[in-house]
Amino acid sequence: MSMMKKITAAILSAAMLSSMVVMSACGDNKENEDEKSKTESSSAKNEVQFSQEPSEVPEDISAISAKPDLTKDQLNSINDFVSQYKKIPKITLQGDKIEALTIAKDQKVSFVADNSNYVFTSLVRDQFLTAGKIVGLTDIVSDESDGTAAFYNSAIEKATKSKDTDLVLLYGDINKDPLATSIETAQANGIKILSGGYVGRDMKDHYVDYTIPIDYNLAGKLLADWAISSNKGKVNALALNNSDSMVSTSIYKGFTEEFMTYVTEGYCSVLSGASIEIGNGLSTKIKQALEKDRNLNYIVVLDENMISDAVNAVEQTGKKISIIATGGSSGAFTACEQEKIDMLVAQSYEWTAYAMMDYVLRVLGKKSLPEVQTVPVRVVDKDIIQNEMSNTEYTEIKGFDEICFGSNFITDYRKKWSIELDTDSESSQDNNDYDSNDYDDSENNDYEEENYYE
Repeated sequence: MSMMKKITAAILSAAMLSSMVVMSACGDNKENEDEKSKTESSSAKNEVQFSQEPSEVPEDISAISAKPDLTKDQLNSINDFVSQYKKIPKITLQGDKIEALTIAKDQKVSFVADNSNYVFTSLVRDQFLTAGKIVGLTDIVSDESDGTAAFYNSAIEKATKSKDTDLVLLYGDINKDPLATSIETAQANGIKILSGGYVGRDMKDHYVDYTIPIDYNLAGKLLADWAISSNKGKVNALALNNSDSMVSTSIYKGFTEEFMTYVTEGYCSVLSGASIEIGNGLSTKIKQALEKDRNLNYIVVLDENMISDAVNAVEQTGKKISIIATGGSSGAFTACEQEKIDMLVAQSYEWTAYAMMDYVLRVLGKKSLPEVQTVPVRVVDKDIIQNEMSNTEYTEIKGFDEICFGSNFITDYRKKWSIELDTDSESSQDNNDYDSNDYDDSENNDYEEENYYE
């Protein structure tokens, strides 16, 4: 859900006036292979390029009225794709069953997180420590962080000097270039360096030994499909990008792929701001962008920390414009429940932490690594939140962010880790989870009856 660096904010510029003309024609069905081939060929010519520099500004998309309207079959296909993510995800976990307690014994891990003031980051960190206790990884070093390169360097150097650190997990949006020397020194001392929550499945992080392959592109695809379905292919969007965040860029990449494939008329401009601008002038820039372009019908928030700025800007202008976002903290769910945003592609901080712990264990144990480390997302709106909260007996002690993804995945991980559940723990989890999910030890990632990842 992410998750300071003094990078000068990138603002609306001449790039917003440039265009990437999308000329490919849509077919009558999303699954039609011939039309898919044509689309891929066209998209390749207009592909947005991404570098490893988090400060790079994603390019605007400018689409013209060169496509026929979406057919009924196409709209149904897009709707079906979105709808399958409205339910609590049921998955199976990739990778062989492992003996976590044996692997974790006498291992020391350093977990270096992004800014501790970020709610989602703080929650991921807490849950990672909780998962560590479950697997017997009691020696985890994790200090409060300000998210700066100086802090990351200090933490890596501290781990190296301790001489008994086995692995360092770098979580969050931090460019590795300023960390290169510290990382290489640690590696020279036999320490494995993992990157998590930074670039995801579509791009490997640089300098590190492993990049945890999380599919952030999927969130972007769902954001695009929601808008496309709601407006039958006619979308004029303003995307809010965190210029310090490669995750934000990765989500945008998934958004552009779907946008350029199915939008028949419209465009998407990008407004990028650095983390330091969030809550400190960003809403003014968004307001100016809204006043400049009266044809916008969607604001797409690629970093949940920007939700408040987007909401404030819309309220100040009085415009009727839909806001869709991705995120996983309670504030994001509250904004959705209160209809300040129309839809949230929800991320699970708890599931993220357990997925990273699973990957850490497999690296420490020298086990085969999964191609995808599954961290599901869920599409929610006001109705979904209110309906499920009203049907749940634990609403007085839990918010929707705590019940959105259930808790059976914890049982699944424990089984995958060969850790027995005691009766009290198992009973407690059953009571706290309102969606039954039988464990399946197969090698596929299934979402209900369909493949979770396309």
